[in-house]
Amino acid sequence: MSESFLYLDNAATSWPKKPCVGEAMVDFLNTKAGNPGRGGHTLARAACDVIEEARFKIAQLINAPSPSRIVLTHGCTDALNLAIHGVIRAAQRAGCEDPIRVITSVVEHNAVLRTLHCYASDNKVDLVLVDCDEEGCLDPQKIAQACTECTALVCLTHASNALGTIQPIKEAIQAVRETAPDALVLVDCAQTLGHFPVDVQEMNIDLLAIAGHKGLGGPTGTGALYLSCRAFPDNCEKENPRVFCERRGGTGSKAPGLEMPTNLPDALEAGTSNAVGFAGLIAAMDARDPSSHDHEMALTNQILDGLKQIEGVKIYGKPSIEGRTPVVLFNIESMPARMVAGVLDQEHNIATRAGSHCAPLAHHSLGNDEDGGIRVSPGPMTTSEDIDRFLSAISSIAVQSSSRA
Repeated sequence: MSESFLYLDNAATSWPKKPCVGEAMVDFLNTKAGNPGRGGHTLARAACDVIEEARFKIAQLINAPSPSRIVLTHGCTDALNLAIHGVIRAAQRAGCEDPIRVITSVVEHNAVLRTLHCYASDNKVDLVLVDCDEEGCLDPQKIAQACTECTALVCLTHASNALGTIQPIKEAIQAVRETAPDALVLVDCAQTLGHFPVDVQEMNIDLLAIAGHKGLGGPTGTGALYLSCRAFPDNCEKENPRVFCERRGGTGSKAPGLEMPTNLPDALEAGTSNAVGFAGLIAAMDARDPSSHDHEMALTNQILDGLKQIEGVKIYGKPSIEGRTPVVLFNIESMPARMVAGVLDQEHNIATRAGSHCAPLAHHSLGNDEDGGIRVSPGPMTTSEDIDRFLSAISSIAVQSSSRA
């Protein structure tokens, strides 16, 4: 294999990371690696400064009303779990007489689906799945119609990780508010933050789960959960939080005592955070180039145009770059997706991802749940020549597949 390695799996995690990310992490380990919030010595204070800077920068990025409303997590899945378990447990503790209803959709990631399934399988919640159209798009009115006065939570992805289809989140939240005004709306923006503007106040989002290692370009193991005043009030003595945290432990801000702090972010942050990872995330956010997204979308357009010219290729989702992230899902007829990805990897040194992409119900709705699909996702460092090379490889594989059929 003589060709250089070509990475086209940025929807899973962005790569390569900018050099400043690793440099910031090394600097943290060498000069700041105390335990944040645990102690008043120089290293502990330096680590705490890193944590608070990460919190501040994330709050700025999503227009949160206060950095204190940013709870740092170990990734987007961790943030989603914290929110889902927290809302359901709080509703259960409130003593709801009727079954708690939770609304989600078939295009969600397994971080949402599996977490909700563990409650639905035990009949702890009334779980409703809203279907998508043939392009993977959700109808805000169908989401609202699934709600009742017993709806505690609505979980929606901002964009499908498998298809790249961007969902009408603002319209969906507005529709939900009109039908079930007390329901909290949790938005998974793992695939969009860093690509598209996300304004939690303008969009009226209650809970937002964030990934640090995708569009933001940071290291793995970094994420955050934003909580609005509706989800977690400022004054917990007068109004109970609607997110209950079962994760208990040290916070550094309240000792002695066996109860967790009642104020954010400490109420939901127990244990030592991934401070070295957040040092890298800060560097990644500082180095973000606003023009990168336009570059990636131009490459996505090149991918779509090229795949449409190859006989035997089926593309899923939106027909153009309008309404999608820099992600394309496709299949080659008569050849399993994983086999295509294997050939790309072993014979062409090109990294893509094949299968169900942790979104099995989305593939079921598309009619390809047996095999899933091949997902290609360019990044800031991908070039037009790289895409030409990828398309040439797909054309060659498609010809071979056709000859064997």
